[in-house]
Amino acid sequence: MSYLALARKWRPRTFSQLVGQDHINKALIKSLNQQRVHHAYLFTGTRGVGKTSVARLMAKALNCEQGLSAEPCLQCETCLAIEQGRFIDLIEIDGASKTRVEDTRDILENVQYLPTSGRYKIYLIDEVHMLSQHSFNALLKTLEEPPAHVKFLLATTDPQKLPVTVLSRCLQFSLKHLSSENITNHLAFILGEENLSFEEGALPLLAKAARGSMRDALSLLDQAIASSNDILSTDEVKQILGYTQKDYAIQLLQALSSLDAGKIIALCREIAIESGHFTYVLEEILNYCHQITLCQTIPESSHLLDISDEIQALAEHFTPADIQLFYQIGLKGCEEIHLAPGLAVGFEMTVLRMFTFRPETKLATPKLAFQSPVLAKPASIPEPSIKSEPVISPAVKEAPLQKIEPAQDNAIISNDWNLIIKQLKLTGLAQNAAENAEMIEKVDRNILLRVAKGHQSLFNSGVITRLEQALSGYYKESIKITFEFNELVQSSPAQQRQIERTINQQEAETSLEEDSFIQQIKEEFSAELVKNSIASLKDEL
Repeated sequence: MSYLALARKWRPRTFSQLVGQDHINKALIKSLNQQRVHHAYLFTGTRGVGKTSVARLMAKALNCEQGLSAEPCLQCETCLAIEQGRFIDLIEIDGASKTRVEDTRDILENVQYLPTSGRYKIYLIDEVHMLSQHSFNALLKTLEEPPAHVKFLLATTDPQKLPVTVLSRCLQFSLKHLSSENITNHLAFILGEENLSFEEGALPLLAKAARGSMRDALSLLDQAIASSNDILSTDEVKQILGYTQKDYAIQLLQALSSLDAGKIIALCREIAIESGHFTYVLEEILNYCHQITLCQTIPESSHLLDISDEIQALAEHFTPADIQLFYQIGLKGCEEIHLAPGLAVGFEMTVLRMFTFRPETKLATPKLAFQSPVLAKPASIPEPSIKSEPVISPAVKEAPLQKIEPAQDNAIISNDWNLIIKQLKLTGLAQNAAENAEMIEKVDRNILLRVAKGHQSLFNSGVITRLEQALSGYYKESIKITFEFNELVQSSPAQQRQIERTINQQEAETSLEEDSFIQQIKEEFSAELVKNSIASLKDEL
């Protein structure tokens, strides 16, 4: 007798044997036991989750000689014929090969005839989304009101391609991805029934590689059994899947934690020598980043955590911002590794990015509006000056300072912040940041700037460095900047310029309103002055 693949040999024979689809089982079993059977069912889901299997289970339940029931006997001639694919009243149609409207019409011509030997004539259309639009149109009327002896079972991996008119005529059941745990347990059960030995670490690898598909998992298991000797080992499964034998991902993260660039490069070269499966190692790094983030976010007592000691150690060493940056770099690396001159080069550059870059932590993250206890007040409402604690960089923490004015050679130094900005010749983000600040005082070589909390994010490390360099050139001495962040900024250059623009706009509008020629035009033609179209000549200049 020829060998039968595991995916076919272990196809579920009853609803109780269907793995990971309890929500489907419950609904179908209840409707069958209550004799409430719809005329058309649509089963959707990705490959290998059991769509066709459920349809065949329905066919057996509807035609079993022992009666319509959710538990067919599996012994009668009808049940055996359906399992062996020779039941004449179960018409299986491949939608991918029967796409023409002529094929659909040929099928529908026989709908009116009673079943030959079964209780119902069942049309099982697999990959129904592949039918043409004309085929769907030909099917609609029969699908909505078929003869009492006909049932339609449709299966598809892409329900979005089905017309709404078809969806509305069917009961739709969505089969979900199978979890790795469900797949692992089922593989262990099958190997036990087949009297085959295996290592515990082998089956989770197969389940993970199947990506939610039981059929894929059984196909991989077939391949692994064929390649193994007496026992299904973890190393052999890794070889079949193309995985590395060592856990290089955790070693790379440990090397990143110790800032050991030499070890990082050595590990990259070992991966290249062993198998060169760089994408797998990158995916493992992303998985570990996810586990580290969970460990940093969720309390250790939570039942949601199942973290190894190595991951817990890394979670204590890295900051959450480090892990988020690693995760983003890893995702980008998976996307772009095939664009590199070689996979080894792309992988090394991705890991070296993780080694090189660190999140910026000099400035505190600005609070969101709902997190601020005090709402911002309009600039026109005078309030008492309330100074918050200044943010001072470590280099500026010195003894109490005395106010002194620097001596300049043949130059007039002003402490008017607006005039200072005009002479600093800043550009881009630095110019924008400076215009939204207000100079409070200059003490010795230190300048205190007041900045609204909403503009705090403008002052990153690069902008602060450019401002300090420009001010050092202006005062001809080394300048350090400290900040006071609150909502009481009322005289920054940007605010002053806005006030000036508002005044100029009001003057321009008033001038036009009072102009005799404009007034005459408004009276004669019932015209209106569109104020938002008025531009002040001062602003234009």
